[in-house]
Amino acid sequence: MARTLMVPARNFLDGANAKELVLDCATVRAPDSDVVSPDVAELQALSGYDVGEVPFVMQAVCYYETTLDVGTLEVALRKTLGKYPMLAGRLDLQTPGYASKGVRLTNDGVPLRVVRDDNQRFENLPQDYADATRRFLDFAPWIDLMLGDAPVFTAKVTHCAGGGSVLGVCMSHAVSDGQGFIEFLVTWAKMTNNEAHPLGDPVFDRSLVSQPPADMSVEEMRAMLSKEGFDNVSSVPMLANALKAGRGLIPDFLRFPAGNRMMVSIKEDGMRRLRESSEATNDNEALSAHSWLALADLCGLPNGTPFEHVTVVSGRGGRTGLPDMYFGNAAIGVCTGRVAVGDYSTLLDVKNGLRPGFTKAMMRRNKYLMLTEAAFRAGVNGFDFDIMAFMQGQMCWCNNLVEIYKKLYDLDFGTGSPTLALPPELNDIIQIQCSRPDRATGAPAGANGVEMFINLPPAVMSRLRQPDALARLSAQTGIK
Repeated sequence: MARTLMVPARNFLDGANAKELVLDCATVRAPDSDVVSPDVAELQALSGYDVGEVPFVMQAVCYYETTLDVGTLEVALRKTLGKYPMLAGRLDLQTPGYASKGVRLTNDGVPLRVVRDDNQRFENLPQDYADATRRFLDFAPWIDLMLGDAPVFTAKVTHCAGGGSVLGVCMSHAVSDGQGFIEFLVTWAKMTNNEAHPLGDPVFDRSLVSQPPADMSVEEMRAMLSKEGFDNVSSVPMLANALKAGRGLIPDFLRFPAGNRMMVSIKEDGMRRLRESSEATNDNEALSAHSWLALADLCGLPNGTPFEHVTVVSGRGGRTGLPDMYFGNAAIGVCTGRVAVGDYSTLLDVKNGLRPGFTKAMMRRNKYLMLTEAAFRAGVNGFDFDIMAFMQGQMCWCNNLVEIYKKLYDLDFGTGSPTLALPPELNDIIQIQCSRPDRATGAPAGANGVEMFINLPPAVMSRLRQPDALARLSAQTGIK
């Protein structure tokens, strides 16, 4: 561990707050390893999918009613970096060739900044991921990450007036997806008690991901991609459509503005009605049908407008999948329904219409990962879904993260579990998280339905915030 001068606030786009008192700014490094020059440091290779995620940063914020012991946090982080040395390294994307992109294991370290906010009491902490919570995070501009001039993981602890703490963490999406992010945090928390992660150690080997044949030419890959519908989309109109819809480039690449998204709670009785009306075999089927039908009805698009349903499929687990502890990008968006507004009028119809797409997505998950890798190697902006519609927010992209992000409530660093864990503010149009703990009744996280985070163009969000729309989205009315 090393103490450093505080990084200038301008480099921390969200973390800067003039009212905070900086107590400490540590650089935490992997144990038993020196700082190594990038010129000679070992390269931990990244996949093409990883490299495509470079501009994106994952975030999470956890509230702890009992003040965190930063010393314990820091010691455990140092030990954890021994298992995840790439998080103490820096990106290297400069060397030509797809096989030369990766993280240099320089052991430059992870910034752990500790501040105190005498104007923030724990009981008054914001309860949703709006502008107010982003000040609990530190992350550098994505362009600095891309150039290898910034850490791939940062942590910030904010101590509240009168007791209690907030832990805010950020990780570059280039090194892993959300599941790898959360399993790292679980490993860190377990390390405070010198316990191992129940699933074992992380797996970094990118060769485990399905890849196109090594001797396949660029022309052959492009032909294969075109046959599969992964046709090249020019970056210029893609970015233009994103900006027109209200997405930004800074500080969050291609995300809608901070605080744009809203949380809609679907209680267990609403979940029961959705399952019954859709005749779904699981909650994910019911929620996918509900999300598509509600958004198709509420977004104000005319009948016949394409409105695809896209789900995020994990490449981990099962007989043919990657290891559960694979640390990298292995969850991919797959179109599960090339449908249009007005195609379905009931939840049962939507569920039946989407079910073949879900089956196909699971059966072909390894192929989709291979096609994504081929697109990177061939220099193609190709996707299984309509990327233009995604940028414009004219689709139902549904990412069910209930089981993964429920683990945020297991992050006990020695002072108890979080009373609230706010999930990453991703690009997902619909992101589903478990219900939060109910302090009044003592019900744990996940005991009373789900929380659905909705993130569409600001003009659409104004429609969805109306009382009738909120009642429909929360499954209180309009179930058919």
